[in-house]
Amino acid sequence: MPRSALRVRPAAAADLPALLALGEELRDALPSSAGEPQRHRGTPAAARAALEHRYLEALADPDRHLVVVVDHAEAPVGMALLTVAPVNALLDLPAVHISHAVVADRHKRRGAGKALVAAAASYAEAQGIAQIVVSVHPGSRDANRFFARLGFAPMVVRRVAPVAVVRRHLSQGETRGIDHVVRRRPRRPGRRALQPAAVDSETAPS
Repeated sequence: MPRSALRVRPAAAADLPALLALGEELRDALPSSAGEPQRHRGTPAAARAALEHRYLEALADPDRHLVVVVDHAEAPVGMALLTVAPVNALLDLPAVHISHAVVADRHKRRGAGKALVAAAASYAEAQGIAQIVVSVHPGSRDANRFFARLGFAPMVVRRVAPVAVVRRHLSQGETRGIDHVVRRRPRRPGRRALQPAAVDSETAPS
């Protein structure tokens, strides 16, 4: 497929089947903490229904811009969700955020990813926004390398953990902290205790 045949346009309700297929491909490709592809919990029907609901919400929300890159036959081969939000919670600088970016495996390395990023850049320019932020899974090496080549630099590392796991590690840390406390025996009073305390030249402030 020649790159000139690719075109990015807003997604429509008629694209929903293609969006669902791309969304499932993105979800299944995300590595888990063990480095293996993760699978959605629950039945496939429930997972697909939840995904469909999210895409319908995005299509109906004027503050979210869901786009697809299509080939010469108008078939979607990739998608991305564009939103405007601050760069981060502490820096009130607007940016266009790219999320849910995915290109179908059989259409990768043909320019679809660059077409989506170019659409995000055009969208940012139209909004008068100077920054673009992309959300990339840290375990996705290909995606991280792709965006790095386009000039995207790491800004933050976001880690996620179940509350129960955090609580367990916190309690283990408290136990270790108590176990490793060095208990000093009280010094028995003697002749040196009656002497003026000597100043340690290595620890005293100068």
